Amino acid sequence: MKKLAQQVAAQGADIRPAKEDEITTAEQALQMQFSPEYKAYLSEFGLIASGATEINGLGVPVTSHLNILSAIQPLRDGKDYPEHAVPLCDIGDGYYYLYDNQQRKILTWSMISGVVETSNESLEGFLLRTVFDVK
Repeated sequence: MKKLAQQVAAQGADIRPAKEDEITTAEQALQMQFSPEYKAYLSEFGLIASGATEINGLGVPVTSHLNILSAIQPLRDGKDYPEHAVPLCDIGDGYYYLYDNQQRKILTWSMISGVVETSNESLEGFLLRTVFDVK
């Protein structure tokens, strides 16, 4: 995630790197194993906030809307929420970008319709495009 780290530094984005015990606790609480790619994101960045764009993660209190542990709870009540997915960000009108830790894919998911799109884009590529408009 070198290119992402460069953009975070260049743009002065806010990050909150997560500690290893936070990551392990989150895996246990969510009853899922995070992919190496997602663990790298959490340990290096925790979450990313830049301008109006906020990417969920760890490194903030569990009560924060950006913490995946609080963000995921209402989503799991939606239609066919993927078992191994964590919320990346709210994109409006009941749609969310999710990261599926088993498939290692970015999903576009709706509270009403379930998964509406699956992307083969890497997590780093998605974050670069979504947060910094870098392709």
